[in-house]
Amino acid sequence: MCGIAGYAGEISPGPETLARMCDAISHRGPDSSGSHVDDGVALGFRRLAIIDLESGEQPIGNEDGAVLATCNGEIYNFRELRAELIANGHTFRTGSDAEVIPHLYEEHGEGFVNFLRGMFAIALWDRRRRRLILVRDRMGVKPLYWAELNGSIVYGSEPAAILASGLIAPRPDARSVLDCLTAQYVHPPRSGFVGINKLPPASLLEFDHGGDLSISRYWSLRHQRGGFRGTTEEALERTDSLLREATKMRLISDVPLGAFLSGGVDSSLVVAYMAELQSTVRTFSVDFAESDYSEGAHAERVARLYGTQHETFTVEPDVVPLVADAIKHLGEPFADSSAIPTYLLSELTRRSVTVSLSGDGGDEAFGGYQRYAVAATADRFGAAARLAGRVSRALMPDEVETRYPRVKRGLDAISLGADDRYAAMMAHFDPGALALLCTPEFLDSAGGADAAWREFLIAPPFKGMQRYMALYIETYLPGDLLVKVDRMSMTHALEVRSPMLDHRVHEFAATLPSNLKLRRATSKWLLRQLARRHGLPDDLVFRPKQGFGVPIGEWFQNELREWLTDVLLDPRATARGYFRAGAVERIVSEHVEGRRLHTPRLWNLLMLELWHRTWIDG
Repeated sequence: MCGIAGYAGEISPGPETLARMCDAISHRGPDSSGSHVDDGVALGFRRLAIIDLESGEQPIGNEDGAVLATCNGEIYNFRELRAELIANGHTFRTGSDAEVIPHLYEEHGEGFVNFLRGMFAIALWDRRRRRLILVRDRMGVKPLYWAELNGSIVYGSEPAAILASGLIAPRPDARSVLDCLTAQYVHPPRSGFVGINKLPPASLLEFDHGGDLSISRYWSLRHQRGGFRGTTEEALERTDSLLREATKMRLISDVPLGAFLSGGVDSSLVVAYMAELQSTVRTFSVDFAESDYSEGAHAERVARLYGTQHETFTVEPDVVPLVADAIKHLGEPFADSSAIPTYLLSELTRRSVTVSLSGDGGDEAFGGYQRYAVAATADRFGAAARLAGRVSRALMPDEVETRYPRVKRGLDAISLGADDRYAAMMAHFDPGALALLCTPEFLDSAGGADAAWREFLIAPPFKGMQRYMALYIETYLPGDLLVKVDRMSMTHALEVRSPMLDHRVHEFAATLPSNLKLRRATSKWLLRQLARRHGLPDDLVFRPKQGFGVPIGEWFQNELREWLTDVLLDPRATARGYFRAGAVERIVSEHVEGRRLHTPRLWNLLMLELWHRTWIDG
């Protein structure tokens, strides 16, 4: 796990520029640095040493140095690839997983990426063809940003690396701001900054020294309705085999490793496999004093069950402003408040280990969200569902709307047509709310209040749950969840690996019928059966999904009220030109006085303002 940065083309800013770019992402790789600067290209690298601690430095090349590569991430199947390449006559100098990349490129050209199994962002330089290739892993676990200017390209693991080059000024992109206000994250190719692009997952960028640039997608998840035709037992066996293999591959490390453990099915199942595969397992969790958000007792039960060495950190309200100060360094506008516990969990875990496994990806692959079922059921009943939703919404008592905004959001989603249903469930500010919040000038510059809603929140033309699961995997998973985990863990130089994000696991899960994912009211049915087989008791297997939430709404009304108002009602915030006079003040006052809850909206506005202060003002 590392950070990469560099440039290619007609520009030649020199080694000192590359050093600044790498220094800007030094937290991703504090152990060492490497660089290659030649005529027309610079490859930079910051290393977090995980595999081959002595000789795994990068950039790393083939035998004659005609192909050089840097890789942020891990290639889990590197041993098998290495053996095949040696059999084909290739010579290796190190034990690094990244060394297979230039040799694979020699064998297969741009198709080398199809042989990789892992999480990665790669920059590869073909010296003979004077070609730079940038590539990102299939699921979008590892990030990669780029900017084109004057027949050249600049790239980095975070926007900070590109901005540190001094070649691009930090200017806010209005459409990115609208993305975040709508969906709480910025959808690729946008990044938050004018001129800086985010490479989408499963994409390969080629840049030739003549200035030609092209982007292609090398992999897509095929959702095959009814593709799996085996028995339930065969589905269980296949899932078990894939997850055990994916976990085993992610245990390859020359440094200590552990696991995030919430006590939910996904993380518990990963820990179960780890306990089967190695003698000692260390697990880590965060907890809250507020009972509605606490999972500490569940995590401790699982730890005892599998005999892990377990540690827990309890989150208190007074840490939130400090953590928010770190969260704003995400580099792009981002408004998922679960970044707080993820940041703290990563900090706790890094004190003891360098690598942590997690259960991320299980909900997306195996149907872990009830909103899938709600939306699919509403689709099935069509106009009748829309009418029922509108009637229920009209009859809803004011106190329900005030205290339970999720109920309102669900009824709003049911009341809409199928194309708008997912967007209604996911949006912080829908187009109507944005029209009330934002100035007409800002909305015009961003493409209109419904621009994000219409571009990437429209469900694809699949049937049933599959259409919502497919969209979730394409948008929310890489745009929100994986950004959060990457940035919060790498802030502490912690590598996080998730077996359930293995692309082969997702490829198989996409073939499974819906009744193996959602059965009656039980979500993730197949994984729950698998967890039972691995010894998890039924009361833990079938407890309701709790999520990784934070009692931030309560804290905004109490301990964090002053901080909230100081930031959002500061003249700097109100003078940005994004919001109508008094609109933000109204949302703040309604929430802190308990007249209507606006928790996700307020966190969104806070994070946008803190991002502005860090990256634009600063």
